[in-house]
Amino acid sequence: MSRADGSEAASVPSVPDADVLDGMVDDEAPDPREELAKTEYRTDLGLAMAEDAKRVAKGELSGDAYWEKYDEAAEAEFGDDYRETPNPAIDADGARQTVSRETAENLGCSVGSMASVAESMASEAGAEGEAGDAPAGDEKWGMVIDLQKCVGCDSCTVACKAENRTPPGVSYNVVMEEEHGEFPNVTRTNVPRPCMQCENPPCVQVCPVSATYKMDNGVVNVDYDRCIGCRYCMIACPYGARYFDFGDNYDDEVIGSGEVTSPEYGVDRGPREDGKSPVGNVRKCSMCMHRLNRGEEPACVETCVGDARNAGDLNDPESEVSELAESNRSFQLKESEGTDPNVYYLK
Repeated sequence: MSRADGSEAASVPSVPDADVLDGMVDDEAPDPREELAKTEYRTDLGLAMAEDAKRVAKGELSGDAYWEKYDEAAEAEFGDDYRETPNPAIDADGARQTVSRETAENLGCSVGSMASVAESMASEAGAEGEAGDAPAGDEKWGMVIDLQKCVGCDSCTVACKAENRTPPGVSYNVVMEEEHGEFPNVTRTNVPRPCMQCENPPCVQVCPVSATYKMDNGVVNVDYDRCIGCRYCMIACPYGARYFDFGDNYDDEVIGSGEVTSPEYGVDRGPREDGKSPVGNVRKCSMCMHRLNRGEEPACVETCVGDARNAGDLNDPESEVSELAESNRSFQLKESEGTDPNVYYLK
């Protein structure tokens, strides 16, 4: 097809192949060695645990074998922080169990379950929902992002920061951008990238203190009161969707920004100026769980000017998000990782 100036239109598709999109994700991810060099914990141990956590997600290594391999090293490195928390891969009902109870009883950490880790936070978050507005309780939250509709306006990024009061350097929603072709035949690809809320999350597998866990509703959460900031989960995440909170704020731009509280997970965290968590913790998108519990959409979905985002219950076959996720345009980022994200994209 020819343009008005006589040149040929670019043959590059508006949505590139999966390997190009996956490469964009890799470009956004932190350098593992550089990231771990900033912590007080062993870089070599973090690298090894992260790589093997990815193998667990792919089905190449069992959860039993993983923790049998790293139990002694984790206990030596993390001490009581490891010994006094439940193993992160035990599930009370066995639905997502990746470590057998027999193996867990022989490990240096406590024998527990994901339910015991999540119970207090779930009850607090559930209390935030108003009567009649809160979800029924059997949902699996997911999101579908239409790459044909995304205009790269970054309104999702801004809305997310405003909603979750994230500090400098922490952006749960980024829009990756890349140009393809040569001038004047150029196309631009915009790929929004929140947390993927994986069904098989390596970040849960690698966490030595059970700070990262997966809820029954499909959302992967971080318990700031447990997190020790080792950042092993940051390099285990194949999507680069995790960030460390250094305690910075926007006081230079907005007076008093450090005094604003954060509503994440339905827990109203105190002012950042007091230096308490989530300062010193790893942070990530929770799909605005505090809004979901009130019967509202995530902030990024509500504000999307191109109507490129849909969020809802993947367990409901009649929901719009479920129908879109099952369409022939649907795909997941980095499908070869075996993480099975609950965030889908449309070509």
